[in-house]
Amino acid sequence: MTATREEADEFMKAGDFEAAVAAYDRVIKLQPDDKYALSNRALSNEKLENFEAAYDDYAKLIQMKFNTRKAYLGRARCSFEMENYEGAIFDTNILLKVDPENLDASALRGRSFVKLGQANDAITDLSRVLDQRPNDVQLLVSRGVAWVRGGAGASGIKDFDRALKIQPNLPVANFNKGVVFYMYENWDAAIEYLDIAIQQDPDYYEAFARRGMAKVESSFHSVSGACADFEKAKSIEKNDELTLALIKNYCK
Repeated sequence: MTATREEADEFMKAGDFEAAVAAYDRVIKLQPDDKYALSNRALSNEKLENFEAAYDDYAKLIQMKFNTRKAYLGRARCSFEMENYEGAIFDTNILLKVDPENLDASALRGRSFVKLGQANDAITDLSRVLDQRPNDVQLLVSRGVAWVRGGAGASGIKDFDRALKIQPNLPVANFNKGVVFYMYENWDAAIEYLDIAIQQDPDYYEAFARRGMAKVESSFHSVSGACADFEKAKSIEKNDELTLALIKNYCK
């Protein structure tokens, strides 16, 4: 048993998470309540993006009352990645009740609020974290989206610009700036920033779809140009509902 656990730990330290999971499986098969093996298997599966398996291990650790703060945060991360944003908020609420200064929990709850469209709650959480971590690009983009969804597009652009100043090659920030300008009916500014997002990430199908939408409205572009963007978006993500609807509406 000890040799197997030590082997698993070495795999994990070396970043070989597949081998680590296989080794921890052997440990847990022999000793199902090995808390350390469960904890490390959860983290290894999370690194492999096996979020359901990681979620189950974190849930068992919570049930066993072992290292519960890390387990609640880990389960919340898995919920977020599985798009169970209510679940992520549920777990971070529990964690923040006993550990109000936990910035990781506040950040994750704030990002979950963004996904659910709860802009004010998101801004409160994300601003609190950004006061301590002003250069967190991910949180700047998330708060920018929250500002936009709350009707404060100018504040959103400020956050996107802050993120771009820190990390210039950031297609999601340019994409969101393009979306804001589209909302303000500044079609050509929207196209400008969506162009940059596409240059930075040629597989950004949402940017192609949005750029096509802006081209439909712009007097400087044709519907055929817009349809070329819609078709490109479809070639990257063939089942995107927005893209399929746009092609149906504009491309005969």
